[in-house]
Amino acid sequence: MRCLQREVVMSSIDNNELFEKYYQTEYDFNTTSLSLDEIDVIKKLAREKRVDYAFAPMGIGVFDLIQKQSSDIRFELVSFESDKIDGMLYIPTTGKERAYIILNSNKPLVNQVFAAAHEFYHYIKDYQVFKEKPYICDFSMLKDVNEKKACRFAAEILFPEEALNREVRDYCRSLQVTDFKSLNFNQIASFIIVMTVKYQMPLKAVIYRLEEEHFIEDVKKYIENYEFIKKVLQEIQIFSEPVSMLYGTVNNFIIPYSKTYQDMETSFITGNASKEDIVKDAKILSLDMDIINELVEQDEIPDDEEEADEELFSIINAKRG
Repeated sequence: MRCLQREVVMSSIDNNELFEKYYQTEYDFNTTSLSLDEIDVIKKLAREKRVDYAFAPMGIGVFDLIQKQSSDIRFELVSFESDKIDGMLYIPTTGKERAYIILNSNKPLVNQVFAAAHEFYHYIKDYQVFKEKPYICDFSMLKDVNEKKACRFAAEILFPEEALNREVRDYCRSLQVTDFKSLNFNQIASFIIVMTVKYQMPLKAVIYRLEEEHFIEDVKKYIENYEFIKKVLQEIQIFSEPVSMLYGTVNNFIIPYSKTYQDMETSFITGNASKEDIVKDAKILSLDMDIINELVEQDEIPDDEEEADEELFSIINAKRG
């Protein structure tokens, strides 16, 4: 079975009507409407999932963490035409234990990091809801509270409360102040920039983390100046290398060869999926149909033992003739 390099497998997916209906739109990082109980549950889940990291930065390590904790998850990079798409969770009909986190390869790596964590939450909490639904999970049903929960989970797993408290405390100590809220705009913007690079998460998400943990009150001021802060971030020379990586689109941190075809082959060979199921899912994912056709015709190709038997039978029949 041939393995194709990442992105090649599903790069032919275009922004057609199907995906326009089912895509996960750009994330709203503002989760302030969640209740305290909902936030407590999310914090507990995030701590549980990032236990190996304690309070250390995770960032690009989220891809490895997800695959180590959930071996049934596969990542795919797809070049979506629409810039409104960050990612989606796909559960195929063939082998429903599998799930695919599909990331927009046109988005900066820092967005892909957050998108992966966001979709991981949907896999953990919403998988059963969609288990009976074919093909792509319809997140139009989850636009409200579940989307905010997924965003808050992504923020918490990438930049947990305990880590933020420590960073704020250390920053205040370095400036010889006791209250973070007493800092001026430039000082807080500088903190936001450093945290964006250190924790490898979207700058806007860092801004909202400060609001979520009550370190800033006038979040609107920072959101309105988001483009300015981002421009400063991208011009700081000492951060040029990590910023170039985070705001570039290259992602070398997921499995370099897709397992989509291998998964389908296994499902087909073991009888868990029919030829029709395989072909149907392959068309949904816009896979290489030449490879798929080769895969589903395998049952018509005799193995060595069957070839030996046929040769023996032909010899016997010839002698009988």
